[in-house]
This record gives sequence, structure tokens and C-alpha cells, in this order.
Amino acid sequence: MPVPQEIDDQFVSGIRTDRVRFALNDSVRVLSGPHKDRVAAAISVVAIEPEPIYLVEPGSPPYGDLEIQQSCLELLL
Repeated sequence: MPVPQEIDDQFVSGIRTDRVRFALNDSVRVLSGPHKDRVAAAISVVAIEPEPIYLVEPGSPPYGDLEIQQSCLELLL
């Protein structure tokens, strides 16, 4: 199911919500899984159900976009 346009617009505009906790270009750290401790930038929301999944772009090698569930990410301030 595609991401609703309203959610995509909020993501791109930098609006974070309880449902979608990250916005475009937010720096995030991967908390678990094979990419644990990688730091990346959130570049899109690719799914919303059953939980948001983000396409993130790592800031260091090995490069290559990753799809990571929201529960496996933390916002870096």
C-alpha cells in the first residue's frame, strides 16, 4: 500500500508526528539488526503499516540505501 500523500508531505516539510517520528534528512542511528550503530539520513517513508519503514542513506561506507523500521531507529540531535 502506498504512503498517503499527506504523510509524505509532512515528512518532506519536516513535520514529525506520533505516528511518523522522523522527517526528511533527520540524522538517525540504527538500533538493532545487521546495520546496528550505523548513522544515516532519513530520505523517505516507504511504508506506513504495520509500522513506518524509512529509506535511510548511510553517512559512511559501505554506502547503499537501507529500509529500516521506525522501531529500529533513534533520532540524533
